[in-house]
Amino acid sequence: MQQSGGLRKRSNLFVISLCHILSKLCGFLRKHIAVAVVKTAGFSVKKLGYDADMLYHANVELVEEARILEAAGVDEITLMDSAGCMFPDQVSASVEAVKRAVKVPIGFHCHANMGMCSANAVAAYRSGADILDCGLLGMARSAGNMPTELATALMQREGECRELDFYGLLHYLDQELIPAMGKHGYKPPLMPRDLILGYSGCHSAFVKSFTAVAGETGADLYQLIVETSALNRKNPSEALMREVAAKLA
Repeated sequence: MQQSGGLRKRSNLFVISLCHILSKLCGFLRKHIAVAVVKTAGFSVKKLGYDADMLYHANVELVEEARILEAAGVDEITLMDSAGCMFPDQVSASVEAVKRAVKVPIGFHCHANMGMCSANAVAAYRSGADILDCGLLGMARSAGNMPTELATALMQREGECRELDFYGLLHYLDQELIPAMGKHGYKPPLMPRDLILGYSGCHSAFVKSFTAVAGETGADLYQLIVETSALNRKNPSEALMREVAAKLA
């Protein structure tokens, strides 16, 4: 997900992985060789990125690595918390250090092992990260990555990504992806309705009333919750819900 809007589709994952493997073989100070190999190996690549794990490098090392990679021609660099163990202040320090050192876009990739993925993503964004890696329903290895739907909610709360159809994304998850993944035993860490409650500031005690009004009027439940809560999140009356529903229907 980029600050300028839109979801980042990492179609170059294979090339990134190849670059990563080669760089490990070449050694820390020879990553430019790995980049050169990929760029001259005949691959059709629009962008060449590189993932640098913050967990195993001090910021001074990340900066040195980033400068080498930029000089070698990498188009973007993603800083990773691959074990999901970092805290926002650590993420901010790393992102800010690398942003000061290079001009290429900086991404941030997080895991949810300590429950800090969303806080770390916001910290990365506020520290200048250009891209947030995410995945629908947070599906990934171990405790999972930043859910795309959560990243969308957070960025829209920050005034970004307004062009994304947040409600459409949540309905797709409810109607298609969650049922499909349920057949394989996957349970999302955050359900769309619960995300809407946090996004809007609506207390779950009002869900029953919102659901009834939405069902009777045909208004979109999620949009009804958000729009009504913007007017009165503390104690929204059924009359207010119906007034907002009439405008949405």
